[in-house]
Amino acid sequence: MTERELLGLPAAGGVAVGRALVLRDIQADANGSGGEAEQGRALEALARVGAELGETADRVRAEGRTDEADILESNRLMAEDPALLREVRELADQVSAVAAVVQATERHAVLLEDIPDPMLAARAADVRRLGARAARLLTGAPALSTPLRPTIVIARDLGPADTAELDLAAGRVCGIALAGGGATSHAAIMARALGLPMVVGLGEEILGAAEGEPVVLDGDVGAAVLEPSEERLDSSLRAVHERRRTRRELASTRTLPAITRDGKKIRLLCNASTAVEVEAGLAAGAEGVGLLRTELAFLEASDWPSEAEHLAALGPALEPLAGRTATVRTLDFGADKTPPFLAGVAERGLALSLAHPEGFEAQLRAIVAAGAKTQLRVLLPLVESPEQLCEARALLPEGVELGAMIETPEAAGRASEIASEADFLSIGTNDLVQYTLDLDRERPVATVESAADPEVLGHIASVVDAAHARGLTVEICGEAAGVPVLAALLVGLGVDELSIAPAHVDAIRMTVRSLYAQMAAAVAQSALTAGSARQALELGREALLDELGDQGREVVDGLGGVVA
Repeated sequence: MTERELLGLPAAGGVAVGRALVLRDIQADANGSGGEAEQGRALEALARVGAELGETADRVRAEGRTDEADILESNRLMAEDPALLREVRELADQVSAVAAVVQATERHAVLLEDIPDPMLAARAADVRRLGARAARLLTGAPALSTPLRPTIVIARDLGPADTAELDLAAGRVCGIALAGGGATSHAAIMARALGLPMVVGLGEEILGAAEGEPVVLDGDVGAAVLEPSEERLDSSLRAVHERRRTRRELASTRTLPAITRDGKKIRLLCNASTAVEVEAGLAAGAEGVGLLRTELAFLEASDWPSEAEHLAALGPALEPLAGRTATVRTLDFGADKTPPFLAGVAERGLALSLAHPEGFEAQLRAIVAAGAKTQLRVLLPLVESPEQLCEARALLPEGVELGAMIETPEAAGRASEIASEADFLSIGTNDLVQYTLDLDRERPVATVESAADPEVLGHIASVVDAAHARGLTVEICGEAAGVPVLAALLVGLGVDELSIAPAHVDAIRMTVRSLYAQMAAAVAQSALTAGSARQALELGREALLDELGDQGREVVDGLGGVVA
């Protein structure tokens, strides 16, 4: 047969070669009869799904992957949502249990999709997967079994629990190809955490793959190839092995400093939320933590956490950072990180904390106490004005460094004012991309290109200029900092620190060491006036390849990723 290349969107970087395992949709009989027995079956199925999600969350948390565990816990809460259970019970009085759970979850998913907030709208896929998992239980359809050979899982969509369970498959699941889905979904976040290449939005044709047929998946460019030629298979397998070799070589540079060829020092820090992540970042050569998330431990809280609860959560993560930089971000509740006690509250980030001073003060006291042996920096999320900074500073002891996260175009426009009251600035590129480009459900995917959009780069440049005019340090703590070609542009724009996931520290160190800062600056200036994000990326990529040669191509093309 002739090979067929299907184009979608990249969700998790990497190349994978394996055999197709197609997860088929469960067909619900809408004409089936309902009744008390069907109501019981439907509710029991959802209860089992919730229990499975909880068990998987416990396993993932025990492995130190707190972010992923919190995602699973939020999905467990969805399965226990009283409104959803009430609707399932009412439907199951008229139709079969399978039809009831599928129809009820679909209705809730449609409601989420209609919410203007893109982060909430993206959770619609999670709700649909709850229904699909419950339907699978009700019909007795087999769950994913451990494959006996390298496998590409193909499905219409997956939830975070489905993706987490692929990690149980003894390393034989090597990639995920979805007909639908999005790069901002929880499933995509899980895939990136697990290191599984993933492509979404491939369309219905991918579901027609024959069981067991060879598949080549390219998570860097967003493509899946069915029935690949021998030549394609050979080249893809070489790419997989080359990537592994490159990672080993990059790890051998961990004792070297991140200094450009012409002597500019860039501090490499890591993003973390647990002690395991902190230790992984330090082991990879990070100089400290540039973003310690604090809200993920409290997504199920019934009230504002107490000082003792904050101390218990912070202590283990800050202990390895004695004598090192520890940048602790205060609670960034809101949007898709909203605990039950804040349901329906519109405020987010610092504005929300300032509206609840007792809870805010309790966290600040805990941060100062837990970080006493570190080079502590307190970071405030979604800062909008210098007045907010002044209000927060009044609650801190003298001498504690206070930083502002710039995450919106409006804040970037007021960067000089905000810098006048801050000790350092941090740019959160994930939110900055979303708000600058007005991403919504009509354009749900933010790729590497999005962070290279000249308008986004312009905001970053203006923040750097405002900070440097006052002698302040600027860090980047969004996912863009972990992509080599974007890191090159950020260095060119004058950023002082890059805070990245532990897994990306090696590649970004090599990127920095391979650059001439002056050349990067010239390239970045050209990127600011480029006609598109793609052109800006090409400028950065060409500059990197000029300096890195063939080995650089492995880094730039082989270790790319997505910006959520």
